[in-house]
Amino acid sequence: MLVLEEYLTSRTNQLTVKVSWEQKTKDSKNIIERNVTMDAIELTEKLTAEKLAIVGSLDRPTLSGGDANVAIAPAPDTKPKEQFTKDDFAYSVWRSLPLGIRFNEEDGALPNHVDINDKGKPTGLGAKAAANFLRIAEVDLPSLIKSDLRTRQNTMNRANSKVSEDFKLFWSQTIGKSGRLTLKCEIANYPSTEPEKSGSPHLVFWICDGNTQLYPAQRSRGTRWFISFYLQLKASEKEKFKRVFFLDEPGANLHSKAQGDVLKLINKLPKETSMVVYSTHSPQLLEYAKLFRVHAVQRNSDQDDSPTTIIDAHHLGTASSDTLSPVLSAMGVDFSHNRVIKKENNVLLEEMSGFYYISAFWKLTGQTKEVHLIAATGVNKIEALANMFRGWDLGFIIAVDDDKAGREAYKSIKKELYGDDDALTNKNMLKFPNCPSIEDAFTAADFKKCVLRDETIDIPNTNGEYLKLNNRSKPVLAFQFFLQVEDGKLQFEQLDDVTRANILAIVEGIASRLAPQED
Repeated sequence: MLVLEEYLTSRTNQLTVKVSWEQKTKDSKNIIERNVTMDAIELTEKLTAEKLAIVGSLDRPTLSGGDANVAIAPAPDTKPKEQFTKDDFAYSVWRSLPLGIRFNEEDGALPNHVDINDKGKPTGLGAKAAANFLRIAEVDLPSLIKSDLRTRQNTMNRANSKVSEDFKLFWSQTIGKSGRLTLKCEIANYPSTEPEKSGSPHLVFWICDGNTQLYPAQRSRGTRWFISFYLQLKASEKEKFKRVFFLDEPGANLHSKAQGDVLKLINKLPKETSMVVYSTHSPQLLEYAKLFRVHAVQRNSDQDDSPTTIIDAHHLGTASSDTLSPVLSAMGVDFSHNRVIKKENNVLLEEMSGFYYISAFWKLTGQTKEVHLIAATGVNKIEALANMFRGWDLGFIIAVDDDKAGREAYKSIKKELYGDDDALTNKNMLKFPNCPSIEDAFTAADFKKCVLRDETIDIPNTNGEYLKLNNRSKPVLAFQFFLQVEDGKLQFEQLDDVTRANILAIVEGIASRLAPQED
């Protein structure tokens, strides 16, 4: 569409679509009417001159607001026509976008029981969760309630089994040693003790474990939250339009293992139709291998009224340490699970950034010697760590930066552990050659291109000094570099001669001090 392309080019590829909602009363019902407009008179005139037709498509679905009398007004008429307004065009743009939904635990909470209206659909409080359950189970409720008792029971037994087996794929928690939760729905009729509803069908829900079944309201808040989350997301897979779910602190009522189940469920959703955006302070809800998904949110300054900024994954290392604490914790948790302490060939490093850089260097150079990298929490902690390893009779060497703190630690360890013996110290300790910090193994050009990934940055002194002066996160940048190497996106040959020489000197310096490798 040449006219549209020219219009967007002249406006830096931006279109502004305005959307507003207004509550109105129509036919004694409360409805929410959506208005979609766009200020693009010039574009409309040009498109009309070409007699371009707008082709209609499926309207947006009706959205329930928890009240049977609240619904979204239908879309405007979008049948093909030769002339149209800018608002017609705006609606065409709007219609192509995914539907944003703010996740609401209570709105989707599974009820103890819910009524069925004259049309055979759940109604009243909890109707949305009930409808989600039936959609996942692929149950045609209007037809089912007209069938005989045996058919109802057999159908619901199959439905309960279908939903429960799927639910178990995402919820790994157990009650006691082995009790796994299952979800159960029954069709029952009100007894004569409730004269107003006597004989009317309704749905009853249970959350079972083993031989025990309880109403949803009798389960923990965290369990209810996860089931609500599961039902809303899995039901959305049945829809043909795209959705984006927005959540705030999804792990607030869940312990760490259950938070892992939340991630498992999110990762299993089909990306073509369902997306999830959530805010969190929990490291368990961050995947250290997928930091490209993470955005940091922080205030511009310490002032309470300072504006909030969003830092994308590409520039995550510019966020403050406080903002990045969940990310750093997530990386640390994963590091602690690696069980890297071995009998021989342990290398004690100053901090986590060294762990990721050396790991990347090992792979870049194709070094095959077995090495087990151990990150301390600062150069001043290495001596205590070394004493502990010696007490455990574990083989280790030490590698530090060639800066003031590194040289002081080197001198102290040389005296206390190796009796000021030069040969023994050199055999077991290494100062990274020409590196006041591990980041200085890179030339400024390579550091900007491969680590900072911004070649416009000015680095007047060393790479390490730049990070300190600009409050950049060393471990996050190191980890992002490691991922590039791990994913095969960066090869050794892409680095310049000086960087390659420095990396080789570090790798060979460490490898030469390790114990001989057994055949």
